Amino acid sequence: GEDATGLSLYVRKVLISDEFELLPRYLSFLKGVVDSDDLPLNVNRETLQESKIIQVIKKKVVRKALEMLKNFQKESDEAASKDDEGAEIDEETGEAKEKTPVPNKYNEWYRQFS
Repeated sequence: GEDATGLSLYVRKVLISDEFELLPRYLSFLKGVVDSDDLPLNVNRETLQESKIIQVIKKKVVRKALEMLKNFQKESDEAASKDDEGAEIDEETGEAKEKTPVPNKYNEWYRQFS
């Protein structure tokens, strides 16, 4: 469906579902693969819905996704503060040199989804 998340669920490299919701709606822009060795290969949707392993996987995927976004933000802030303090002065003219802009990882990553 159109509202399917971008996560595909695999068990030992065999695709089980690419429409199974492992993420809450607010993280539905993420794309990726979850491969589990802990689920049986002959798993069906009903079994998945009530599986304790799936609950653990959901929790860990959300935690990992939020951690990743937090790291993007932290790296972005660090890069911005380095840019502010690192203004070089041209010795001949006494003016600030133009710095080549460092691409912001978060913005680069976000652009892929917009």
